[in-house]
Amino acid sequence: MKQKKKFPRFWVGLGVLMLLLLLPWIIWEGKSAKSLSVAVLDKTVTNDSYREHKGLFWILNQQKYRMPGGDKYLYDQDYYGNYPKQNGIRPEERTLAEIPPDTQLLYVADTYGLLEAEEEDEEVTADRVPANAGGSSPRGQNGGMKIADVHVMEAAAARGTMLVAEFNSIATPTTDSVRSRASALLGMEWTGWTARYFPDLTAGVEVPEWVPAQYKETTGQDWAYTGAGFLFVQKDGDLFVLREGSETEGGARISFTQAGQDRFGMKPGSRYNYWFDVVTPVGGSEVLAEYNLQLTSTGQAMLAERGLRDRFPAIIRREASGADTGTFGFSPALGQVSYYFAGDYADHNEYPFWRRYAGWPIFKSWFTFDTPGSEDAFYWDVYVPLMQKVLEEALSVQLSST
Repeated sequence: MKQKKKFPRFWVGLGVLMLLLLLPWIIWEGKSAKSLSVAVLDKTVTNDSYREHKGLFWILNQQKYRMPGGDKYLYDQDYYGNYPKQNGIRPEERTLAEIPPDTQLLYVADTYGLLEAEEEDEEVTADRVPANAGGSSPRGQNGGMKIADVHVMEAAAARGTMLVAEFNSIATPTTDSVRSRASALLGMEWTGWTARYFPDLTAGVEVPEWVPAQYKETTGQDWAYTGAGFLFVQKDGDLFVLREGSETEGGARISFTQAGQDRFGMKPGSRYNYWFDVVTPVGGSEVLAEYNLQLTSTGQAMLAERGLRDRFPAIIRREASGADTGTFGFSPALGQVSYYFAGDYADHNEYPFWRRYAGWPIFKSWFTFDTPGSEDAFYWDVYVPLMQKVLEEALSVQLSST
């Protein structure tokens, strides 16, 4: 009797596995692209990592947003601000004055600027130097938001363009007068304080080099902190520390208010482990998320001594109404929306190939662990789904001809 051939289960299984792996890519390729006119400002591009805005561009491409002409958004080309050196020469800055009038979303990722050390191609860090750290202004600082930038933002708001800005857009080294006008657009005011959680406060490990010297100058004491905690820095040079286990029980966690949950459908409790600024909402703006520093009563008392609350706004939204008269001589379009993110949210050093893969953000959110020193969990759990909603909202922007 002729023996029947065995069913080729191995090859069938391999075929099924390949189909499962290819299916998300097929789904992504089959999705229609969405046209959205986006302008991004980043004045802190010190090398070819483009990390201060790269995280935003990944989302634009993963969600298949395209320029009005149909081109993809390229993180190394399609932004405004400064560009890395080429053959030892830095190209001319591309200013906001060049943005097209049909811009639906203007995103200010970073205006901190370049330091002398960065211009000399020394090792670049993302640590922010306060205005008078060490008793003097940052070396060769040429950044900060300028009045010309604000004029463009005001004109865009008058047409109805959605504005999004994040730290550091208006803090040091932006001048007070420019900061006031930009803050009015964003529905917030900066208190002058910035802060960050460090898993290890030991000098020479993670804390910026200028901190121990500034601490000595301010307090007259040597920097002797170890272990985890928060560093708070004021624009006038004052600084203090909240130690984990004494003044705080852990890092900063972001929590959405009821208004934020209703708008975004999110209830994350992820850590936020990078620099943030302490701001207050003004002008009828709405707080959609807050930072909870998990403070003890001692930590709360230390903040109260400096006039600070124990929870700080993380996301603020402002929508222009008919009552807006234009404090500085202009009026935003009725319904014009602005967001302020009190943190370095778009800062992301990776640009995964998997942007052309349907469902990849959800997969990464599931399998990225929320650890004390990492910013990855916040990016995948909070920033990516947040920006998906904000970009969808920007699609509905109707621009006026004014």
